[in-house]
Amino acid sequence: MTHLFNWPVWLVVVTCGTLVQVFKVAVYSITKRHFDLAVAAQGRGLPSLQASILSCLLVLVILRSGWSSGQTAFALVFAVIVIHDTVKLRIAASRQRAVVFHLVASLPDAGHLHQRVAGFLDPRTHQVSHVVVGVVFGSLFALAFGIRPG
Repeated sequence: MTHLFNWPVWLVVVTCGTLVQVFKVAVYSITKRHFDLAVAAQGRGLPSLQASILSCLLVLVILRSGWSSGQTAFALVFAVIVIHDTVKLRIAASRQRAVVFHLVASLPDAGHLHQRVAGFLDPRTHQVSHVVVGVVFGSLFALAFGIRPG
């Protein structure tokens, strides 16, 4: 008899990523009070797509291969590097946004340019809390759907 959650690793990770994006569309659509499908194409925001997928992958590899396996070491190093860079990129992007906003604000009568730049200054960047929520979401998803029957 096959178990309902006896999914291959790739399917669990893809499903996790898909549900993260569906959740993100729902959260931002409710917040903006209109359906915002464009959010589904973005990795940034709450929860972080990269953090969710990599933490899901890491937990799945630990569950299936054990803590001392080579696959776990690779997944751990990969997850730490990407999540660290995601948070670090957020800091650099915030600085860049501040400079661009200052430049645009100092332009006299910029008109349409102000609206265009305002779109680039989207607050849905990677915040540390977005990454933390992504890690928790991915880890819990892997625990819920990644355990093979004994």
